[in-house]
Formats: sequence, structure tokens, C-alpha cells
Amino acid sequence: MIIIGILFGTIIGFEWRYMVTKKRKQRTIGYVLGTAALLFLALETIFIFRDQWTIGDTIQTVFAPLEKIIRMQE
Repeated sequence: MIIIGILFGTIIGFEWRYMVTKKRKQRTIGYVLGTAALLFLALETIFIFRDQWTIGDTIQTVFAPLEKIIRMQE
């Protein structure tokens, strides 16, 4: 988790420096840094809950009823 934080911090630092040197609007900087922060939180959440939740379970929950309908099973 520490490595993920360091990598995201480095990427955000490069993005911020680029936008400041190219004189981007504050709104653009806010969008980019907000998106990076949101993605960081999502990745950390997935990392923490990786043993309790898998994408396969979610796909099965969503598509199992559809599969039953398609195959006309009870």
C-alpha cells in the first residue's frame, strides 16, 4: 500500500507541475487532481477488500439471473 501511495504521489506531482508550468486554469487543475485522488481512493479500497470481494462474485450476481432466463431454467 505504501508503494501505491508513493506512485500516485509521484504521478500527481508530475501532473501538477506540468499544469502549473503550462498555466492551466484552476478548474482544470482541480479536475485532474480530484480525479487522481478519487482513483487513488478507489484503488486503495480495492486493495484493502481484495480478499472479501472479487469481481467474479459481482459478475455472477448480475448475470446469473440473465443466464437462467436465456437458458429457460427454473
